[in-house]
Amino acid sequence: MLILEGAKAGRISKPYGLRGEVNTILEPQAGNNIEPDNPLFIDIDGQRVPFFVEEVELVSSEQAIIKFEFVDTLEAARVVSGCDIYFDMRHQPDPSDSGNEMANLIGYTASDKASGLLGKISDYLPHPMNPVFVIQFEAKELIVPAVRDFIDHINPKEKSIQFILPEGLTSL
Repeated sequence: MLILEGAKAGRISKPYGLRGEVNTILEPQAGNNIEPDNPLFIDIDGQRVPFFVEEVELVSSEQAIIKFEFVDTLEAARVVSGCDIYFDMRHQPDPSDSGNEMANLIGYTASDKASGLLGKISDYLPHPMNPVFVIQFEAKELIVPAVRDFIDHINPKEKSIQFILPEGLTSL
């Protein structure tokens, strides 16, 4: 069955296990379209944030256990519990952007309007459906979607970028 862009895949109901897996209640026919190495978009505070599926186990046609990349702990799974998941996201990078423009931000100091200083952008991964920045954040890597809606402003002189990130994204 063809799934339309932006179609709701389901809702994360609760954590499952200790490795960050989540129990998900699926929309009809959604389970057959969720595959490892493909992204789903988790609606966190009204922002659809891309997460790659590492593992999926269909419990029934209406329920699945999903392990998302970068959701590796029970605490992180609790953060996304209660969130809706989608097959496509509303906020995509401007199609007129060249990947080089975003890649030029490697080395910039990143901050979040609410959380403050995040760290340095160490990489840009131009995945076709969800390009992301990799930021060295508190001795770990923080993955931030490279979408214009998350960028508040860029200061090329100071080599800095300020994001407006959904609440909870920096705690994953």
